[in-house]
Amino acid sequence: MNIFQLRYKITPAEHLEMVKVVRSTAASRLLKICLAISGLSLGILGYRYLDHSWSVLLIVLFAWLIILQTLLPYFIHRRIYYRNPRIFGVRTVTFDDEGIKSDSDIAHVAIGWNSFERFTETKHLFLTYQSRDVVGIIPKRAFITQSDIVQFRNLLASKIRSQ
Repeated sequence: MNIFQLRYKITPAEHLEMVKVVRSTAASRLLKICLAISGLSLGILGYRYLDHSWSVLLIVLFAWLIILQTLLPYFIHRRIYYRNPRIFGVRTVTFDDEGIKSDSDIAHVAIGWNSFERFTETKHLFLTYQSRDVVGIIPKRAFITQSDIVQFRNLLASKIRSQ
């Protein structure tokens, strides 16, 4: 029986990392890059061969979209994290064969493993998904040893499918 009890607070950097992972899949990043390159190319070609005013408008529009897509995770992070500081406060989380139990100043939550769709792992985090937009953040820094991280990864893999 694997039981992990961790005490941690979710930092701004950890929340931002989660937002970047959740909001940007590899396929969507590739699609956005292709659309941006196509739009900028069309604007540049149009500037050379067609009416300059429409071409400048296209170049500015696609350049703005590139900038916006780059900055969007930061806007989302700031809006959620700093407007809801109590949600990300200190918590004690227990992981066992039944599921996850989280205790904080504002709530006690118990969630069975069957409530999770999947989990992913990043450089600094484990992310547990109840849906595309409901994501639990477990920082790796909360574990004492590297061996604990490996055991926890195995627990998640045995209870939730990974992606």
